[in-house]
Amino acid sequence: MLFHQKYWDRLARKEWLVDGDRNSKFFQRRVNLQRKRLLITKIKNDVGLWIEDQPTLQQQFLDDYNSRFKSVVSNTRLIPNLDLSSLVTNNDNDILVQPITFKELEIAVWGIEPHKTSGLDGYSASFFQKYWDIVKINLMGCITKFFRSGKLLREVNHTFITLIPKVDQPHTTSQFWPISLCTTLYKIISKILVYRLRLLLHKIISPFQSAFIPGRSIHDNILITHEIMHKFKMIKGKTAWIGLKLDMEKAYDCLEWDFLFAILHQLGFHHQWIGWIRECVTSVSYSMLINHVPIGFFKPSRGLRQGDPLSPYLFILCMNVLSLAISKAVSAPNSGIGVKVWKVPLFHVCFLLMIVFYSVRQMLLRVIL
Repeated sequence: MLFHQKYWDRLARKEWLVDGDRNSKFFQRRVNLQRKRLLITKIKNDVGLWIEDQPTLQQQFLDDYNSRFKSVVSNTRLIPNLDLSSLVTNNDNDILVQPITFKELEIAVWGIEPHKTSGLDGYSASFFQKYWDIVKINLMGCITKFFRSGKLLREVNHTFITLIPKVDQPHTTSQFWPISLCTTLYKIISKILVYRLRLLLHKIISPFQSAFIPGRSIHDNILITHEIMHKFKMIKGKTAWIGLKLDMEKAYDCLEWDFLFAILHQLGFHHQWIGWIRECVTSVSYSMLINHVPIGFFKPSRGLRQGDPLSPYLFILCMNVLSLAISKAVSAPNSGIGVKVWKVPLFHVCFLLMIVFYSVRQMLLRVIL
């Protein structure tokens, strides 16, 4: 039995290597199977009843995602002082808001995967890369216009939401990942902003966060977590240790914009830079791709896009506020939070969408609550 399993595994691997990159029957069959797997034929509504009628099903998705990206706070609320130090200097701001160059534009264009799915415009990055010598002047004019005016055409920032199942047979709208298909023009602008912002992250973001920070690796936090959990297992005695993982569901979708902009202001970012970020985040509009058909139109009032190159970096700026608040809370004497790793005290480690705490006994729960 084991021999036959290995034989068919090797045969399937060989078939994929030979015919997987060709316009063959094998390739077409695999594509059709994948398309059928992603087809949404029915879904449950809020009361648990199945919806199979396509127009009703489409409306269910539109209503649910419109609600998900709708802010629940007042437009006039005041964000309290977040106790953030102004870490961005005048020299840093000069670098952030300087005029863009052809070199920056070229790096941004080639920094996008050439065959990523295109957005509303239908042009992938491969088009701009292949015809770079022809389009670079007009492209430079288009991108420069945004950085001078601070305004984006609504067509440039209109985004398709495609749905990726989280499970094999999703039953509800919450069991899909909403992946945003941004236009390539917008991605180029976003990449330029990202490359400039990355230069400052090492001094803004706390050392407990390692994802997306140049010079740091998320694997460091993974190794540290494994070491600590191994230490917990090996400790003997009456002392009890706790490891608590906080997983943030729909974290991108529920991020309030006024909170993000308050963080940027308190960190000392230039008002022109904040204006560019505000335009990229708030001028977005959505249509949804349901079974490969674009439907609907709505404008969000909160949230970041999964698929926007800028989103992870804006999110870790917000995540850093929580990390700093935790560090301040555990600095109290006898807090009971923290463990020493290689003689260095460690309270928590951050991943992109989760935080892991370490504590003695149950003092951690009291601090969090």
